[in-house]
Amino acid sequence: MIEKGIYDCFGTDRDFISIDLHTAKHKNRVIDFLEGKNIVTDEYEYEVKAQWTPGQYHPNMTMTEDELIAFFEALSFWVEKIKVRRTP
Repeated sequence: MIEKGIYDCFGTDRDFISIDLHTAKHKNRVIDFLEGKNIVTDEYEYEVKAQWTPGQYHPNMTMTEDELIAFFEALSFWVEKIKVRRTP
């Protein structure tokens, strides 16, 4: 399931996307993309929380807007290849 919405980030509304792939057997298969803003640089950042790894491996990662665009462009390339492949 993919959920899009808004969460409260220290009194400011920010967007999130959650990809929930958990099952009864594998409960920790969730990826959350959280929009935020760096208080030092005033630039938007995107935190990725991977909830399938133990906490000691630091599953959180922050991405800049440019990194996020590059990530989604890469995924879009794959999606386009899949669409072409599925076209009869």
